[in-house]
Amino acid sequence: MLRIDMVDRIIQKLKHNLKDTIIKAVIFVIFFSYAVSLIYPLFWIGLNSLKTKFEFLSDVFSLPKNPQWDNYTLALVRFKVTVGAGDWAKEVNMLGMFLNSIILTAGATFGEIFFSALAAYTVCFYRFPLRRALYSIIIFTLVVPLVGTLPAMYKFMNDIGLIDTIPGVMFLYANGIGFSFILLYGSFQNLSWSYAEAAKVDGAGHFRTYFQIMMPLSLPFITAAAIIAAIGFWNNYETPAIFLQSYPTVSVGVNTIIIQVQRSSVDRNNYPLMFSSMIITVIPIIILFAAFQKTIMKNMVAGGLKG
Repeated sequence: MLRIDMVDRIIQKLKHNLKDTIIKAVIFVIFFSYAVSLIYPLFWIGLNSLKTKFEFLSDVFSLPKNPQWDNYTLALVRFKVTVGAGDWAKEVNMLGMFLNSIILTAGATFGEIFFSALAAYTVCFYRFPLRRALYSIIIFTLVVPLVGTLPAMYKFMNDIGLIDTIPGVMFLYANGIGFSFILLYGSFQNLSWSYAEAAKVDGAGHFRTYFQIMMPLSLPFITAAAIIAAIGFWNNYETPAIFLQSYPTVSVGVNTIIIQVQRSSVDRNNYPLMFSSMIITVIPIIILFAAFQKTIMKNMVAGGLKG
């Protein structure tokens, strides 16, 4: 009987291990297929960015016979966006768009994270009237589309003289109640308030407690939220296209380049140059994510949506 029981346990364990193996294999196949669906288009674009126009049009799946690395140089200086009209008209190439995007992304990320962290910290740790209502309103603004407010927002920006200025768009981005607020709110809830209480015993005020104690403790969460916010600002098309017409960003420029390749008599069907410009615009995001992927994954799990 003892041997039979041992055999039964071994069989049950083998069945359990086989079941786990099958489940893991299915999950692996699903995620591997999803990864390939994301990587292959980028690989295909990068491959065709090294071809000549005629080589690409003759066979879109062939390897480049003589890699045209000059396509990237041409993409940076040749493709231009005309902004303004009349005597105020000027042309901005990809280098200028890169500079605009870097300035806008850096400033907007700093403002968004700074104010979001302050708002999340206050709502998380301080008890005041309508605290729950304020949190619910912030969630509501993220769930419900507010496209209908664009005309009023545009008029407001125009009235205060911030329309078509980089500081004005930074002002729009740095509202403190966006997705970064939700991430940081959940992250702050994982911090113990005992650190702040110990600081108060030593005579620290509210601001000193936050900037010298609580903020350094939450720096990994803030870093992860800042990277996610920066990626969003870099890729954002709608806001710069509406409110920043004289300072095109790379997201606006790529859209213009696509139209130019399809319609322009000079660059018509020059898809390799268009692909080169696309690769150039995603390289900073790939480098940023690759450098901080562990920080993002680790701290995104630690944070969350908590009420």
